[in-house]
Amino acid sequence: MVNVEHKTFRCELIGPKGKLLDCRTTSVVFPAHDGLVGVLYDHMPMLSQLGLGIVRVTPVPQEDHTAPEPSAEADFFVDGGFALVAENSVTVVAYDALPLRDLTAETIEPMIDQTARSLAEADLSPAQHAHENERLRALRRIVESIKP
Repeated sequence: MVNVEHKTFRCELIGPKGKLLDCRTTSVVFPAHDGLVGVLYDHMPMLSQLGLGIVRVTPVPQEDHTAPEPSAEADFFVDGGFALVAENSVTVVAYDALPLRDLTAETIEPMIDQTARSLAEADLSPAQHAHENERLRALRRIVESIKP
């Protein structure tokens, strides 16, 4: 039998307001600018530009019980930044990061309104317009997923 402790690695997620997560994990999936990236133990080193989407971390419980229950996933909405994978460690630094467990439709609505206002601006480049459209769709999907 394989010792699970030997197959875990550290994951940190840092947003504009500080550290949102610091735990041992068995897997991390994050949205890169060109698609999803999955990271397991002994992943090759890499630096990746973050895209828009959900970071999913599978924390393992620590002896001090600071991590969530086993097999509970920690999901975060991120928009931009970078992820560094090196020496069995993943550090995600996001320009915008919100834990999904704390989100309600009421907290997302102002973000949707701001994104809609950004889309109405005439001076957006085609790339900015496409990004804001995708952000609006992602935020609306999140609202739909958390409605009772």
